Amino acid sequence: MIGQHQDTEEDRAMQQESKSDQRILSLFSTPLMRVICPDAESTNAGLRQLILEKETTDQGQERSNVGGWHSRPDLLLWEAPEIETLKSWITAAVKQVTQITSRAKGEVSGKLEMHAWANVSRRNAYNKIHHHPNHTWSGVYYVAGGESDPEWPESGILEFLDPRFGVDMLDVPGNPFGGKVRVEPAPGMLLLFPAWLYHYVNPYQGEGERISIAFNVRITEAQEIPASD
Repeated sequence: MIGQHQDTEEDRAMQQESKSDQRILSLFSTPLMRVICPDAESTNAGLRQLILEKETTDQGQERSNVGGWHSRPDLLLWEAPEIETLKSWITAAVKQVTQITSRAKGEVSGKLEMHAWANVSRRNAYNKIHHHPNHTWSGVYYVAGGESDPEWPESGILEFLDPRFGVDMLDVPGNPFGGKVRVEPAPGMLLLFPAWLYHYVNPYQGEGERISIAFNVRITEAQEIPASD
């Protein structure tokens, strides 16, 4: 009879195969690496002193920062053992995230060009939405988180924006698209992300200083070294 259909064994087999063959792929993912650097307390104490002393002698620069103090991008050239420790943490993180995201079977080798700058934020200071053109990776290391204010839960929070154009055009159950990823600063935490990823920092509303070190990394002459048998 038209409009009725009785499943055959072949139909049921095809339906079962279709169900078992279903899968969801995550396309165009964006890596965000988070590292808690070991035994960071003494290094942070030294970095804090260096940065606050530099602030008193250098008027700094204005970039994405509104208020606060933004040093010149020569921080990795400052002569101090804490700077060398920070450079080693950044280098190790960059090598690791590059190896993972490249999906290379062997070791990925390349020349790293790095520069960094300090940010000191006091009450009401923040960073506008921005990215870091002409670099491979960008990141931030937190020296001091300042004192939180319970009346301002988003104080100093770093937010990353979904980079896919038009993903917020329609509502989807669960709101999986077009959202933000929020990261609360913590001393000793290092974040690493693609330099093209837009981000901003909410106004800091606590007491004391929120001190961070932002950095850019450009990888040149990259090549894969085949794994030896």
